[in-house]
Amino acid sequence: MEVFGLFRMYIIICGGGLCTRSTFLWLTAIFYPFFFFIIQVGKRSFTGAYGINYGRIADNIPSPDKVATLLRAAKIKNVRIYDADHSVLKAFSGTGLELVVGLPNGYLKDMSANEDHAMDWVKENVQAFLPDTHICGIAVGNEVLGGVDYELWAALLGAVKNIYNAIKKLGLTDVVQITTAHSQAVFANSYPPSSCIFKDNIKQQYMKPLLEFFSEIGSPFCLNAYPFLAYMSDPENIDINYALFQKTQGIYDPKTDLHYDNMLDAQIDAAYAALEDAGFKKMEVIITETGWASRGDDSEAAATVNNARTYNYNLRKRLAKKKGTPMRPKFVVKAYIFAIFNEDLKPGPTSERNFGLFKPDGTIAYDIGYRGLVSSSADSLRLSSKDIGAQGWPRLQFLILSISSAALLLFLAALVIERAEAESYTVGDDLGWTNIVDSNTYSSWAANHTFKVGDTLVFQFLTGRHDVATLTKKAYDECSTTDLLGVLNQGPASYNLNETGDYYFICTISGHCNDGQKLSIKVTASPAPPPSHGPAKPPSHGPAQPPSHSPAPPPSDTTAPVSPPTTTPPLPSDTETPTSPPTKTAPPPSDASSLASTFSTVFVSIPIALFYLF
Repeated sequence: MEVFGLFRMYIIICGGGLCTRSTFLWLTAIFYPFFFFIIQVGKRSFTGAYGINYGRIADNIPSPDKVATLLRAAKIKNVRIYDADHSVLKAFSGTGLELVVGLPNGYLKDMSANEDHAMDWVKENVQAFLPDTHICGIAVGNEVLGGVDYELWAALLGAVKNIYNAIKKLGLTDVVQITTAHSQAVFANSYPPSSCIFKDNIKQQYMKPLLEFFSEIGSPFCLNAYPFLAYMSDPENIDINYALFQKTQGIYDPKTDLHYDNMLDAQIDAAYAALEDAGFKKMEVIITETGWASRGDDSEAAATVNNARTYNYNLRKRLAKKKGTPMRPKFVVKAYIFAIFNEDLKPGPTSERNFGLFKPDGTIAYDIGYRGLVSSSADSLRLSSKDIGAQGWPRLQFLILSISSAALLLFLAALVIERAEAESYTVGDDLGWTNIVDSNTYSSWAANHTFKVGDTLVFQFLTGRHDVATLTKKAYDECSTTDLLGVLNQGPASYNLNETGDYYFICTISGHCNDGQKLSIKVTASPAPPPSHGPAKPPSHGPAQPPSHSPAPPPSDTTAPVSPPTTTPPLPSDTETPTSPPTKTAPPPSDASSLASTFSTVFVSIPIALFYLF
């Protein structure tokens, strides 16, 4: 492809030291429009050995875009969430963060029984965000086997297979890995490590078929391992220093004669022993959750800030060594720490709400070597000649290229953003227009909004998978497709609300309406503008402020270190911020003049920025 040839030419000339500073600036101006089109798609594995869990069962944590900034500042690249919340996926777009999304336990039965629903879920929650958002994995369920819902045990493998088959049909198997995370409740015993086996009621019927499939597709065994919980269960017989990676005599495994100086290594090797016993000696183990609570109830004396700092600091040091365990020295230990923030809305003991490394304002909860969010100032953006000399010309080249790329993105955004004359509502908000809902999803969404003449409904869906039909109330109540008023087949679809009255919408794809993919709303007249004592002026047609939506918390079963899975996921809850009446201002500029102004601003700002730097 010619674009890649141009990019290689740019790298050879400017990256190989063959150009002066002035030549670099001219070449950057010539080449940077092509950089936008270079999209890299490839196998995205666990980068390095350290990741973090991003739980959101809280009402006081930062917005996803601020979290993305925080993670980049802390240089944490691997992130795991417990659902596929679109606000998170959008915020992580273009950040370079490697994201594992979750299919909550409440979806497993449906996904196991319905291949089409699995395909819809993957398309709407994974494919639609690639490649800008680096989704590298899907965790199908969390701590299912060993939990209290036996129906989920039976549904797990079917859901895993249907999600994987959807990924395969979409050609994403080299990009997205399918896994599921287990708690230590799947083991019959774990001490000494070499004696560990899976529980009899899990091993043959559920675990082995799952492991066979994972072995075929190259997925690892994912384990949520908490030395904190192990110590709390038997503080009389477990040395807390052993659990905290502190200096200790450790333990010896009499069967293998291997020495363990910390509990996490022993827990990992216990999993390897169980896998070997089941016939899967070569399967890798990845720790998908581990951490230490900084606060607890009176009965949780080990949950202190000092212990949490000690465990997580030593865990970072352990992972930074990029070494294996005594039983599997060639498998580098990889782990996701639990968690970014304390989650104040989680049920259970106090410790459940206090695993966070960062405070809600983005500052560190305790120091283990991370940076928190810091305030920026305009002065920090300017480089003096001394700074340039100290940081070197290559670093300045990168800075200038970043400025140019940002300017290009601004210009491209100006080409596609339309000015809104009234409120625009995305049906279902982040959920979109889908049949993976219950019968009350869209009626609950509509109840939280007031629709006026002139507003627009936006139906977010994939063309060919869904559509939007308008119809009579009778046909709506019966989910009938024989008396339609109109159909919109191309997604996303916009529908203008031009009259007062009741509106009815369904998806005509077979079965989708009965699944709950239907919406009815009432449209009222637009409010009259406030009286004016001066000469009348036309109302402003600038873009209205969109309603504010508070993200729905993910299912509570998904982020607890040890908690029983729930059977149904919660529905998103949305709140609207009322907008003020239209203000009386001069008519807006035309789209053409607005784009011309944006174009001029972008290309004038680049030389100004470069002049400012020098």
